[in-house]
Amino acid sequence: MTELRVERFSNPAFLTHVGAGDDVPASGWAIRFDGDVFFDGEHVGRSGKYMFDRDRATPYAEITYEELDG
Repeated sequence: MTELRVERFSNPAFLTHVGAGDDVPASGWAIRFDGDVFFDGEHVGRSGKYMFDRDRATPYAEITYEELDG
């Protein structure tokens, strides 16, 4: 069973959007246009959604995804 994960970070540059077939960065978060999610170059989840909140005193970026099974 997959678990929904939410990761929040203050620097939106910590996340990269990549196209299908493109290499993912070796560090930080990456989300492919098909929804696959990577952290530090490893595939960690799917159905990723990204949001940037500008309405708070301290803006943050957030990524939500289904964690891969074991």
